[in-house]
This record gives sequence, C-alpha cells and structure tokens, in this order.
Amino acid sequence: MAEEAIFIKTEDTILLKKALAKKLYSKNIDQPEISEILNLSQPMVSNYCGSNEKIPKKILDLAENISDKIINGQSIKFHTGISFSDRTIEGRFFIANKNEIITDENSKIIDNLTKAFFLLKDKDIGGLIPEVKINIAMAKEISEGPEDVASFLNGLIVIDDKITSYNGIRFGRSKHLSSLLLDLKKTFENVNAVMNIAYNKQLKNTSFCTGYLTKDYKLKNNKKQFDILLHRGDFGIEPCAYVLGKDAVDVSKKVLKIIEDIKNEK
Repeated sequence: MAEEAIFIKTEDTILLKKALAKKLYSKNIDQPEISEILNLSQPMVSNYCGSNEKIPKKILDLAENISDKIINGQSIKFHTGISFSDRTIEGRFFIANKNEIITDENSKIIDNLTKAFFLLKDKDIGGLIPEVKINIAMAKEISEGPEDVASFLNGLIVIDDKITSYNGIRFGRSKHLSSLLLDLKKTFENVNAVMNIAYNKQLKNTSFCTGYLTKDYKLKNNKKQFDILLHRGDFGIEPCAYVLGKDAVDVSKKVLKIIEDIKNEK
C-alpha cells in the first residue's frame, strides 16, 4: 500500500520538529509522549516547546497538518534519504511499492484483464466454477516474482453461475495462480496468463490441447504447448483445471470456446 510522504529541505527538519512539538503540546499531548512520537529526548522537547524562535508560516502549516494526522492515530517517521531529480523536491508525494507504480506495461495488463472480465461477464459458466475463488492472472513479459503478476482482487464474483463483477485489480495478490504462471512461463514463452476453472472430464473432449499437472503442480509433459492443464487434486485439494493463454483476453476467449464445445458435446 502506498504511503504518504512529505519532502522538505534538510535545514527545515529541525524547524518542523520544533513546530510539531509546540502544536502537539498545545493539543494536550504531554511531553513524554511527544518525545516518543518525534524520537527526541524529553529535555529537547521541553526546549522546543519553550522556544520563541520565529518559524516560517509554511512550516507552521505543515506542522498543523501533520499534528492533525497524529491526533487521528496515524504514525509518523522521519527519514533521511537520497533522491535524484532535475528539480528541488518539496511537497506532498506518495511512496509506492514497485508493483503499485502504474507504468505503461502495468496499465496495459490492467486494461487487458478488464477486457477479459467483460468478455465473460454475465455468461453462463455453470459446470466450470470451482469451489475455490475463480480468478485470472496475467504476468509481465519479463517477470521476476509475484509482484509482476496481476489478478482480480479477491477473485471474480460469481452469482447464479455467472461472473458478475470484481473488486479491483492488483499486482502481487493471487499467490497460487502467480506461482503456477511464473513456473509455466519458464517452459512456455507465449504463456502470460492463466485462469482456474473447475475440473470437468469433458475438458478432454474440447478442441484444445490438454495436459496434466502433478500433485505439486509441475508439468507431467513439457514437450509441447498446452491450452488446458488438469490437476486431479489431492487430500484436501479440489481437482482443478487451468486455462492458459498469451494474455487474459486470450484466456477468456478460450473459456468461452470451452463452454461452447461442452454444450455441443452434450
């Protein structure tokens, strides 16, 4: 989760702590607690609270804003850091984890997952809904770990055998699908997305190439490209099937074709 950060000049740091000590003390926070909040000795806090030094208005306003956040239960940390920029950095920013930064590639993946959802939305997928949450995961072309794989937050929402909605798209969330997808990418360079569906014996009779996974989710045969991988389950593990594709939209189209093939088989 991204965290709010405020950048100030090094020389303003002491002034800000002085202003904060005064603001907090004026809001009935005792000096021992202020000492802990600002990581200052109690004599230093006492000195700051009694100081008559003139503090610039922008620092006072910043201290007022920060003190309100502290009163409302948010924690504060002072850091000394190094940043590189062609301009002086001051003001309010957010510090995000790598997977939270919306790069062009991240944006394209989110857009692709969204399109995949709308392809499946309101379609009757009865018989392909697993007991566990149904989801689609899509990885970056070059993926180093789960943080490079996006999926639907808390899975896709299913009502009356139809996918109806989702609660957002996040990177680094679906551990099982991410782990499986990253493993498959080592073998199949064109596989960048996967969707879990229910294990259905009729999947072997569809127009797609079907393979099997071992109990520990490894390929039983990695000599050719597969569209669907079946896992027979284990003690406490539901049998499941995984639809593979070049991206999330490709996976959704395959799922729709699977539904069609199964209906025709009947």
